[in-house]
Amino acid sequence: MSILLAASFRVHRSGSRSELLVLIEPDGTGVFREIIGRFNNAHPQTPVRLVEGPPSTDAREDMYSTAFLAGSSAYDVVYCDVIWIPKFAAAGWLLDLTGRLSGADANDFLPADLEAGSYKGRLYRIPAFTDAGLLYYRTDLVQRPPETYQDLVAAASRFQSADRVGYVWQGKQYEGLVTNYLEVLWGHGGDWISPDRRVLLDSPEALEALRFMKSSIDTISPRGVSTYTEEETRNLFQNGRSVFMRNWLYAWPLLNSSDSDVKGRVAFIPMPHVSGGMRAATLGGWGFAISRLSPHADAAWEFIQFATGPEQLQELYSKAGRIPARKSLVPDYFQQIVKNARARPRIPEYAQASDILQRWLSAALADIVTPEDALRNAVRETRAVLGE
Repeated sequence: MSILLAASFRVHRSGSRSELLVLIEPDGTGVFREIIGRFNNAHPQTPVRLVEGPPSTDAREDMYSTAFLAGSSAYDVVYCDVIWIPKFAAAGWLLDLTGRLSGADANDFLPADLEAGSYKGRLYRIPAFTDAGLLYYRTDLVQRPPETYQDLVAAASRFQSADRVGYVWQGKQYEGLVTNYLEVLWGHGGDWISPDRRVLLDSPEALEALRFMKSSIDTISPRGVSTYTEEETRNLFQNGRSVFMRNWLYAWPLLNSSDSDVKGRVAFIPMPHVSGGMRAATLGGWGFAISRLSPHADAAWEFIQFATGPEQLQELYSKAGRIPARKSLVPDYFQQIVKNARARPRIPEYAQASDILQRWLSAALADIVTPEDALRNAVRETRAVLGE
């Protein structure tokens, strides 16, 4: 299915051999087109052509992977999610950018985002936007924001009503479920895969984290939460139909837009933790890399420098709500959140490991298996993939 989807979006270069192609998500605000238009006006010999792919991150990853596996130089500039770099770099698909970044830029980009663009000590991706998971809440209802998961359950139970649920999060079987689970897992003091590739889900902390997520369904969270992605949760919360919401930074300007039912009545905090644990946010974000097969690597680098420059990133924040991955541009109220964001396991087999965890978490949430069996199976299958 993914190969057919990739083929359906196949693009061909125009007669200009120096044209650069970049694949991104649908450009709903048009801001990417504006930025690329300015670059093209200044670089008519090496214009960039924007290819708008499907909204699904997984589908666009498949499109890039299919092109690379075919030995195609279809996409010169690779617009990368943070979790793609180990896989793409280990496969030899990306150009090593180590040494190209100026000292000033290296000092300005967020360290975690630069690290997320690196593999085995070499830099392959220049960060553009950062992201992190956090907990939004209604300030007109909740006077004291929760610190622990016990506090969250108590407040969500107290303020939910016939037309307002307590807590919404992303429970559909996709990458978002993994990020939600990781934040609960880290908040319980556990971890998924260690830097030395050990699978750590056979722990009391991992089990308690999954039990918490499962116990929230039909109590403080609606049954349908196991089918929700970011936008379903945002729409419910933004329409005043939830007390708490786990989501990403992008939701903040939307929740305070003129058409939001909760405008001026929302705040956010880092995700809760158990007593004695620590708050944690999953690191997200996007950046730009260069295909090793591109015949125009230097021109692609010029575009990346332009696109990740302060002026362009500030424009993307003001028009599309994307949080710049530069320390100097991160709004003050997000500084602490992004500072404490944690990366997902930086392994070439990440896609397989994530797919395994998604499947078994989803099975547990749907009562197909017990939480104990779900984690036991996830551990066994992940260890087989990693060769542990």
